[in-house]
Amino acid sequence: MIKLLNLLKEDAFLDNFSKIDKIITKDHSNEIYKLLLGMFPSAKEVIDYQYNDEAGQPFAEWRRVIYEIDNHILSGPTTIDSKKIDLDSETIADRQAKYDQYIKDKEAGKPAKYFRDNNADPRTIDYTKLPPITVLETGGTYEVIDGAHRAFLAKMNNKSLKAYVWKKQKNTHPNVAKIKALFEKAK
Repeated sequence: MIKLLNLLKEDAFLDNFSKIDKIITKDHSNEIYKLLLGMFPSAKEVIDYQYNDEAGQPFAEWRRVIYEIDNHILSGPTTIDSKKIDLDSETIADRQAKYDQYIKDKEAGKPAKYFRDNNADPRTIDYTKLPPITVLETGGTYEVIDGAHRAFLAKMNNKSLKAYVWKKQKNTHPNVAKIKALFEKAK
């Protein structure tokens, strides 16, 4: 029964995706950014990072938690054990292939880059200096929302990472109603 309810929720999210995309990424992106900062001032670093695409809009990974902001609280950064990070097999296979290609290119003297915005060699990085990842806490484990490359490397090397943590918890901050009202206007 719970699995069926989760599937129905997923269908509702997907049915509303064009509306979500319009509200979050076009019409009210800057307004939502300011409302999120008002709710989570200690998370300015990660909110700024998520709103760092060319148009000042949030990356897609955050759209679901913004849409469901009445049921999420953001905390951090905190240090999490990589053993508690949940990466699906497809993500692991993809990151392993990118890592292997990096090593192959590097050893052949070709230009090599593992991270999108960082030239660091993934074999020699200082995990304490990596930017925090973003995760969703789910029953004692952490599902990666942003930072799968860093999470993969940390798991591979049994290292801890700094993370901002979305927790499924009732959010009663006054800005929640303001964000939800933006979605209601779009109906």
